[in-house]
Amino acid sequence: MGFDFFTFGGGQFWEDVFYYQKWRIQRNYESKQYRLLDSWDIKRHKGSFEDCRKAFLKLIEAYELPRQKGHMIIMLHGLGETKNIFRAVWRKAMQEGFAAAAINYPSTQKHFESHVRQLEFLLNHLEDIDTVSFIGKGTGAIILRELLNRENPWKEKIRIGRIVQVCPPNKGSLWFEKLSKWKICNFLLRPMLAEMTPEKVKNIPKFAKDLDVGIIDCNFAGSKYLKYLPQKIRDRLKSGNQASISGNNQFIKLQNHHLNVFNTRRITNAAVNFIKYGRFEEKK
Repeated sequence: MGFDFFTFGGGQFWEDVFYYQKWRIQRNYESKQYRLLDSWDIKRHKGSFEDCRKAFLKLIEAYELPRQKGHMIIMLHGLGETKNIFRAVWRKAMQEGFAAAAINYPSTQKHFESHVRQLEFLLNHLEDIDTVSFIGKGTGAIILRELLNRENPWKEKIRIGRIVQVCPPNKGSLWFEKLSKWKICNFLLRPMLAEMTPEKVKNIPKFAKDLDVGIIDCNFAGSKYLKYLPQKIRDRLKSGNQASISGNNQFIKLQNHHLNVFNTRRITNAAVNFIKYGRFEEKK
């Protein structure tokens, strides 16, 4: 077993491939080594996936961990972010009676296709859940478009609930397109930067018509400072509504004043309300 010690939960180097009651098995994106983390992000075991899974079964029996059940909300962060942006959403979801899983993926290290395969692996190994809904932020929302258009074994045992996209670049990001021309940005943000440009995103399938999708768009916290930029630059950054997408979905525009949009209570509430009620406002 080795010594138990705290970790930082994964960040940009570990990807979640199994989740149960805040315990997770992660795979290092480079070494492919697996490790088991408990609900406090303390490493409890390392080795192969099966080794970690066996250790998990022993530990949850020892700790008498209750079984998860019912409807789970899976949350997927954006480029350069981590699962920690979802703390407020996770608490709100649990208060409303959902199981909740904020998933880490190494967004600055791997290609779009690799992130989709990670989610497929995780869902194929999801246990004791009969319905999954999704909240995707930024590029995480685009990964969901590809994920939910593929046929996978998990769809035979788990029903898809509702999907919420928060600030999604559904038409691709002109910001990313411009940043991808800079070597330093490509070095820091790696392949996903160039893969989220308008030219690339238009090839990603839209959600199926039978899926219930809600889109929350909002300004970013520093938008008020754009007025200090030269007019030429501001004109180049105007791209219309990148979040909207044709199809059978609901759309809302909300104000935001935080670097983490989920620290704006109305955005957090709207996301969970949509999954629970199919509308952004709480049901009267």
